[in-house]
Amino acid sequence: MKRLYNLFFSPFTAAFLILIFMIAQAAATLLPSEIQSWKYVYGQNWFEAIMWVLGINLTGVMFRYKTFKKIPLFVLHLSIIIILMGAAVTRYAGFNGMLHLKDNQTKSYIVITNKANPLNIKTKNLGFSIKLNRFAIRRYPGSMQPSSFDSYVQVIDKQDSRNFSYHIFMNHILTYKGYRFYQASYDKDGKGSILSVSYDPGMYLTYLGYILFSIGFLLSAFYKKGQFALNIKKLKKSGLFILFFALLFSYNAQAFNLKVYANKSKGAAEEFSKILTQKNGRIEPMDTLNLDIVHKLTSKSSLLGLNYNQIIAGMIAYPNEFQKLPLIFVSNPKIRKIIKIKGKYASYDDFLSKNTVSEFSKEVIKALHTPDSSRTQTERDWIKLNELVYISYLVYTSDIFKIFPLPDSKNQNYRWYSPLDIAKLSQTGAINKGLAKRYIKIYGSLIEALQAFDSIKTKDLKDTIYKIQKKYSNPITIGQKKIKWEIIYNHLQIFAKLIGIYSLIGLIAIFLGFMEILKEKKYYKTEKALLFLGISALLIQSLNMILRWYIAGHAPWSDAYESIIFIAWGSAFASVSLFRKSSLSLGSGLFAAGMFMMVANLNNINPQITNIVPVLDSYWLLIHVAFSIMSYGFLAVGAMLGFLNLILYALKNTRPLKKRIEQFNSIIYIYLYIGLALLSIGTIFGAVWANESWGAYWSWDPKETWSLISILAYAFVLHKNIMYKSDNEFIFPFLAFLSFFFVLMTYFGVNFYIAQGLHSYGRGSGGYVWFYMLESGIAVWFITVISVLIKNMIQKNKGKPQTFNLE
Repeated sequence: MKRLYNLFFSPFTAAFLILIFMIAQAAATLLPSEIQSWKYVYGQNWFEAIMWVLGINLTGVMFRYKTFKKIPLFVLHLSIIIILMGAAVTRYAGFNGMLHLKDNQTKSYIVITNKANPLNIKTKNLGFSIKLNRFAIRRYPGSMQPSSFDSYVQVIDKQDSRNFSYHIFMNHILTYKGYRFYQASYDKDGKGSILSVSYDPGMYLTYLGYILFSIGFLLSAFYKKGQFALNIKKLKKSGLFILFFALLFSYNAQAFNLKVYANKSKGAAEEFSKILTQKNGRIEPMDTLNLDIVHKLTSKSSLLGLNYNQIIAGMIAYPNEFQKLPLIFVSNPKIRKIIKIKGKYASYDDFLSKNTVSEFSKEVIKALHTPDSSRTQTERDWIKLNELVYISYLVYTSDIFKIFPLPDSKNQNYRWYSPLDIAKLSQTGAINKGLAKRYIKIYGSLIEALQAFDSIKTKDLKDTIYKIQKKYSNPITIGQKKIKWEIIYNHLQIFAKLIGIYSLIGLIAIFLGFMEILKEKKYYKTEKALLFLGISALLIQSLNMILRWYIAGHAPWSDAYESIIFIAWGSAFASVSLFRKSSLSLGSGLFAAGMFMMVANLNNINPQITNIVPVLDSYWLLIHVAFSIMSYGFLAVGAMLGFLNLILYALKNTRPLKKRIEQFNSIIYIYLYIGLALLSIGTIFGAVWANESWGAYWSWDPKETWSLISILAYAFVLHKNIMYKSDNEFIFPFLAFLSFFFVLMTYFGVNFYIAQGLHSYGRGSGGYVWFYMLESGIAVWFITVISVLIKNMIQKNKGKPQTFNLE
């Protein structure tokens, strides 16, 4: 009986239960739909039983090994049990439902649907009534994209003689008698609201667990002892230095028929770029739109000796000439052969020639009629190419330039119109013909000024258009100062330049680190120079992120591009702020930052500043995303250092490197510990935000699920008592490296491959070869951990009885 007791209440048993728990979650996220995930995993009794057994096991382990003698350790593990208790109360006593109301409709019940079986529908009486007095949708100017959707409701409680009004909108909920009402969605006709309703008596117990978990992490940071101790006193303060770089653009002029245009058009094109335009509900300078168009067409910001503003101005002023120029990038070699072009670029005319137009149309129609899941890469490229040709058409017809507001903009959601729109509206009598004639004359004069390279006249016309925009759309028109800074931001292209800067400094620092170890000699002046350059690059990135924040009006980590940029910032910050005297540590972080910068600037990730969606318009965006993405930076540095330490381990037989390996393991441990703490606290903040936004702090969304799996994976790596009985010099850095595959799956796998849930950016846009690589890395991690656990458990049973240290 005692043997059975010792076996069940063993850290090894807890470890295997957690591994089963992780594998079950991972499998659930890879199922085709949320319904199947709940049907086969989350809604099943066996999955529920794992959590119960795990909770009982952890409780027994805590008492068996007297963790209460070490307060930080006790608080940290106790919090996990409290979180599980809170989840149990929520599961058995709580419920979530939906309340669908039309304007002026009153209901006293909600509809509850079983996630595992959507056909199993129940109703729940509230004991009071909710009336929808009015539903309103606010949209971004000139677009159909909602900036907010609001329900103005009335609570009618006859039993308690209460009757009051309340305004529900995203991140602003109604709480009454234990029920929480959230703005979830709305009817397509805009005349009805869909509210999610939550009743959760376990919420505050779970929140208590979250608080204790965070406190336990912080206390443990000052408490740990041993080989991998996180001793804060050893961390020296990092200094910051300011370095000003002169970032200049140079364009290589080529000898071609538009050489005169290239030399003379810069001034007029620059003035043209300052005109405000409306795109997808955002007001921005033409410079931003021009950069986006040219980047899509050419995959570059300049081509043929022309910058992006000159290219767009030329397409407007000299359409016949520019339609002959190779400006459309064709990535697929098979398509190049079909449309018979030399090189990688095609002209607009290439798609309109008699020999090409029929073949082009046939291939595009065929690709569009093929289901997305069955399309080949070539068919996807045909569709993408068709989009580029259409964008070119919009430029040549000026239909893409929404620059003219109408006097009745208040009734039109401040919509702006292109010159082509104005001509069409004039023909139908929808607008005053005198105003339409004035607008068309202004745009015609603008084209003439561009043709004449007249920058003074272009500036005057730009000012005239701005005055019209201010007159009819003053509330949404941005000021000259913000226009100026947005154009500066576009021209500098800081983030793209930092790819090479971070990568080069990182590689030099890594090479220096190996040289210092192998030669057992320090190069102090070179170290200081590299640190100075690294801090300077980080400072420049920080300033550019602040500038993007100012331009966008929201924190610069709200979409795929911005969040990857922030991960790069976190990696660079981790490297220059911790162990900056270690060249390998410094180089690892800076090189990782360069790689993340490169990923952010890939063609399938949109770098454009966009409007923020309603659910992200919250202060929680600053907190949750900042903590989570910062953790990725620290964990990335830990993974990079783990890889480099494996190289040192391979050289161990030829050099006396044991001490160095142990030293770097300690450094890796600190990076992983800080990264795990940030990831855990960030996930907790995300759960609280989710509860404040849509009424469930944990819904097994793929992103939050993989965040939990990542937390558990790194918890294994940091629990040396069960993982590193032998060969820890090799196993620890190996797992530090492999564990980052979980982070990559959490971010890239969920966002671009799984493409389900509330956190998806790419909707399945990633290449599946990379996805299989992520899965392979994770599989190797599981095999390694299971092998190590079995080996250590056998060694323990063969040896003398030991007392576990659960630190």
